[in-house]
Amino acid sequence: MLDTALLNPFGIDPRDELPHPPEDKPNWTEYYYFFGFDRQTDHAVSVHIGREPTDPDIWRAVIGIYSPGGKLLVGRYFGRDGAIDGPGAGPMRVRCQEPMRRWALSFDGLLEQSDRVALSNRPHPSAIAALAKFDLVFEGAAPMWDLGKSDLSKGFVFVVDDTREESKSHHWEQICKVHGSLTLGGKTLAFSGGGNRDHSFGPRDYTPMVSSMWVNAYFPSGKALMLMGTRVGPFFIQGGYVFRNDGSPLETVRFIEAPAGDGDATPPASIPADPLADPARRHFRVVVATAAGEEIITGELTHALSSTNLSPNHELLGTDLAFPGKGFQFCECPTRYSWNGEEGMGHFERITQLRFLHETGTPS
Repeated sequence: MLDTALLNPFGIDPRDELPHPPEDKPNWTEYYYFFGFDRQTDHAVSVHIGREPTDPDIWRAVIGIYSPGGKLLVGRYFGRDGAIDGPGAGPMRVRCQEPMRRWALSFDGLLEQSDRVALSNRPHPSAIAALAKFDLVFEGAAPMWDLGKSDLSKGFVFVVDDTREESKSHHWEQICKVHGSLTLGGKTLAFSGGGNRDHSFGPRDYTPMVSSMWVNAYFPSGKALMLMGTRVGPFFIQGGYVFRNDGSPLETVRFIEAPAGDGDATPPASIPADPLADPARRHFRVVVATAAGEEIITGELTHALSSTNLSPNHELLGTDLAFPGKGFQFCECPTRYSWNGEEGMGHFERITQLRFLHETGTPS
């Protein structure tokens, strides 16, 4: 178990882990995200659950189960199934067992069959449903990280009445060990791996953003790292942390090299919609400046789940390349990482404006 003295370097109030009462503010919402990857079985689970903008008392869950060979089971559920200790939507339940330490996720229902290439290039149509079940526990493997109290928060903006303001949202993250079970096709698999979770609330509108990347990695030694780079207009906001699990505290870092962030100068339809068909993303490296000197982390994307985000915070399964307005593709990718010779696992998120993307087939 992570040392209590290292767990909360930003002085986060444990009560902030739990759902917050909806506020009567433009574009106010609240989201939780959970991602777990078992690199031994090559299965992963992604759950993005937040308050529906049409009625914040309704929670919307976007669920994905990744299987080898590019296969996916996906679904969206809506419901007033939240509780004091966590959100819920239909058969999807998320509950805090101990703030900053343990979260439990359970699902027992139907998800629809799809695959990575289809969701990367097209909106998700109605499809044949399959029974799926998972019971997963996310245990904190690294300290809690607070975006609002880090120097990365400077430059994040939201839009209210066409006025740009500094970000007033609250955002926390944590790298986790993930364990439990996953049942597909009547067969139950043990799940043991790494992943991450986040929680945010406040006004949210992605309109000012151009692109973003988000790296989360967990290693068997207990090392962990998080890096993010977000382009807002002409500004590139970047940084993160490393945690060595050697008794030293979380170390805030900035990176020297990372996958290119798309900008306003990026040509339209110049980026493969499937991130595994994108040579600049499928295999990548990040160079960070740490107290130990320059360190290199490499990553390989193994799968992807794509969704479309429309202003202010609507989320659709699949990728709508024909959408006429300003929308984004979100890709949530299981990733194999290497850091100083140690092999780890985790998550890579690519956010790209739809106008930058072009349809792709199956990569070689």
